[in-house]
Amino acid sequence: MTQIISFLCIGLLGFIPLSAQNTKVYVAAHPDDWQLFMNPNAYKDLQNPENKVIFLHTTAGDAGCGTGCISYYKAREEGSLRAIRLMCNAINNQLKQGDDMNKTHVLINGHSILRYSYANAVAYFLRLPDGNYTGVGYPLHNHSSLKYFYEGSVPELIAIDQSTAYQSLDDLVTTLSELLNYESNGLGQVSLNIAETNAERNPEDHSDHLHSSFIMQQVARSLGLESVRLYEEYATNKKPINVVDADFLMNAGVWGATASGLSDHYHNSTWDEGHNAWLGRQYFREVLLSDLEND
Repeated sequence: MTQIISFLCIGLLGFIPLSAQNTKVYVAAHPDDWQLFMNPNAYKDLQNPENKVIFLHTTAGDAGCGTGCISYYKAREEGSLRAIRLMCNAINNQLKQGDDMNKTHVLINGHSILRYSYANAVAYFLRLPDGNYTGVGYPLHNHSSLKYFYEGSVPELIAIDQSTAYQSLDDLVTTLSELLNYESNGLGQVSLNIAETNAERNPEDHSDHLHSSFIMQQVARSLGLESVRLYEEYATNKKPINVVDADFLMNAGVWGATASGLSDHYHNSTWDEGHNAWLGRQYFREVLLSDLEND
């Protein structure tokens, strides 16, 4: 039976002696985003055993299928989990942990969220509706999207597996803040890796990418963070290769593991010319949150 952990009384953790740690958070709107746009940084963060590296996937990336289409969203999730296992085992080839990841459903701020852990990596899947490229959503989800939820034009956002529903933007921001506070033990340093929201630097990006980032910027402020890393995404396939040698091998290997999760679950592999054009490219900047308000 899947383990259920409740963090409703998360404040009580302050009475338990815990050690500080560095918590590196990679936020992906879809389960195959961080692999193309935020790696090898993710791999390098995993290499430090004192880091806990969180892979936080906001939408299910279901492309409007919901739980149908031979569970397309689960195939994409499996791709992300394979990528995480590949990196952890590349760092420590004596890990011998197999594919048995610790799977739980955690209850945070009254919301049930799927969590996996493996070595010093943790993956969360919120399974919110895929918002389509421009944020107009899909008919199956009544055109709900992160964009419309962020703007306040839809009253609630329901996970596609019906596991929970967020009643307001504040509800979602509070939940994500408590999640990261728990994972960092409330003591360690939290670092956020999110999509670039400056349209000149990151033109024509997916609406889910951008609004995941806008939401996480609010989370960052609620946690008192000073800065975030912002990653250029879709437009990088036209930029020069800047990931080379061993970093490129890991970049490509992680993407191959991701693609295999799709094909092994009866969906088209993303190992193709279109997706592979992003390999070998990682463009980001670190910016103060105070500067983002005028960016």
